[in-house]
Amino acid sequence: MMTHQERQVVLFLAIVALVGIGIKFAITVNVKARHVLTEGVNIAKININEAVLEELLQAQSVSEKLAARIIEYRNTHGPFRRVEELKMIKGIGDYRYEKLKEVFFVE
Repeated sequence: MMTHQERQVVLFLAIVALVGIGIKFAITVNVKARHVLTEGVNIAKININEAVLEELLQAQSVSEKLAARIIEYRNTHGPFRRVEELKMIKGIGDYRYEKLKEVFFVE
């Protein structure tokens, strides 16, 4: 049997452990929430047929080289008819396209 003081110590340690778990959970949720919130902050749809280099560079996952390729493709093949045509550009595979399709639109 535990003494009164031992029970208080065990209770104190249990509370400290639960508070620690709660703090860890709050930090984890906060980091994920911050990532989700900041990811969507700068997302404004960009018309792929009218965007200049600077506008293309605003899109996440678009480097200067890739932006130049997009403009070159547009100048060579004419206006994009569908956003899916981005896949025709070197450097845009399925993974990058999944990110870009949310940022660009065709008009």
